[in-house]
Amino acid sequence: MAMTIGDIARLAGVSRATVSGVLNNNPTVSKKTHERVLAIIEQHNYTPNQIARALALNQTGLIGLIVKDISNPLYSKIALGVEEVCDENGYSMIISNTHVDWDRQDKNINILKHRRVDGLIIFPLQRGHTLQDFHDLIREKYPFVLLAEIPEVNADVVRADDETGAYNATVHLIKQGVRKIAYISGPESSYASDRRLSGYKRALMDFNLTFSTDLVREGGWRLEDGYKAGLTFSLDKSDCPDGIFCYNDSIAIGLIRALTERGKLIPRDVAVIGFDDSGVSAYLETSLTTVAQPTQKIGRMAAEVLLKRIKNKKKKLPHQKILIETELVIRETCGANKKGTVSGIN
Repeated sequence: MAMTIGDIARLAGVSRATVSGVLNNNPTVSKKTHERVLAIIEQHNYTPNQIARALALNQTGLIGLIVKDISNPLYSKIALGVEEVCDENGYSMIISNTHVDWDRQDKNINILKHRRVDGLIIFPLQRGHTLQDFHDLIREKYPFVLLAEIPEVNADVVRADDETGAYNATVHLIKQGVRKIAYISGPESSYASDRRLSGYKRALMDFNLTFSTDLVREGGWRLEDGYKAGLTFSLDKSDCPDGIFCYNDSIAIGLIRALTERGKLIPRDVAVIGFDDSGVSAYLETSLTTVAQPTQKIGRMAAEVLLKRIKNKKKKLPHQKILIETELVIRETCGANKKGTVSGIN
């Protein structure tokens, strides 16, 4: 018959509460008692009933990670970072996909809450829908961390420094001699796209180049969005931009395909820079210059912030906004390198 916490308490000559204190590393338990109880636990190969322990502590040892598309290397690397911190702290992770769908996001938040996960890390959709689920989480004092900022939601945020990354990418194009630089945006719902646009505009201003709305194209996040945007540029040398900064790598790859089909050579005719440093970017025939997000670090940091909030649930901790520095990875599509990869800004 399996040992119970009561059996351990009886053998050690202590209360059940003391045994629980030992199991949960309560500092109020004396060192001598702690060692005696642990010795009995080891002697009898006692394993705590995790369900009962979870109920007693009002915790399950689970956290939920909600992302837009786990097939995207950006999100899978974030998940690896979250998983590392979970493993280090005795937690497990449940991942769910929203497929960029508001209803699925609402549904996934509620499913994970009802499964009693201790907290959530969410890569949220940001515009175009009610934010009631997030306001409900705040009202319920439910621990959660966002991986993208929503101005209307007061919460912990861990994200890449989009504006500085975009600024550095645009400055690099300018230093390559590019003067007519276009920007292909992300989806309309993305605040990150707005920040990258701001960085692009600030770089133009700092180098006395004129910003023109004619050089901004609405994109999205998929290969086909970049391809469609690439079909909208004039092929006339005087009208076609000589450099294009893209919201993400998928946009950049689709754009390059469209421009190449239309007779433009990359980077001789048009220099291109993406954002994210997705797994395939270094292996294109003309490797893609991009702004790398340290996605695994973002995942780790988000998990650390969440676990701190879970462990201090009764304390009113101030919310954190953590910006993670990006890195410009210089390859071939910007015209700086013929072969190979170099990090940094020339």
